[in-house]
Amino acid sequence: MLDFAGPDLLTVAIGLVCFALGAWLGTLFPDIDRFSIFHLRHRSIVTHSFLMPALLWAGWALTSVEWTGWLVTGFAAGVALHLAFDLFPGKWRGFALVDVPKLGRCTRSVSTFLLFSNLFLCVIISVSFFPEHGPAGVLAYTATLAALYTYGVWAKKEHYAAGPLMTILTLGGDAL
Repeated sequence: MLDFAGPDLLTVAIGLVCFALGAWLGTLFPDIDRFSIFHLRHRSIVTHSFLMPALLWAGWALTSVEWTGWLVTGFAAGVALHLAFDLFPGKWRGFALVDVPKLGRCTRSVSTFLLFSNLFLCVIISVSFFPEHGPAGVLAYTATLAALYTYGVWAKKEHYAAGPLMTILTLGGDAL
């Protein structure tokens, strides 16, 4: 049996729902650049990075509302999962390459480095919240990412799904 060390069950349940919602939104956020917002091209380094999770995390640090921490760390975990899938495109050309505004598309090796390093930073942000929440946080992280990963494989019909799974589990496990 899990010992939630303090918070009542309703607080934990709300936290888990907020984490799951944040993670779902995080998986969707990087592809907002498909809508030509701010004249960004698809797979822009602006949206495919740790920048938005870091900004949200900084904003959360200024508030005392507990559920926002669950939401923000879920968002960072979702972005990390999205970037893990982006690390394994069918072919490294065109939209698979990271775009840097005003500079254009990066090479395969630079794109891989940028995606991986930003994935790592998103994982760090997402697990920064868990020491305070012990098993409840670890359960939220594991269950939500497993559900989103399963959905990602099913929805995109990914045949190369082992790579993203091993990447996110390795980084997440090391950080926890």
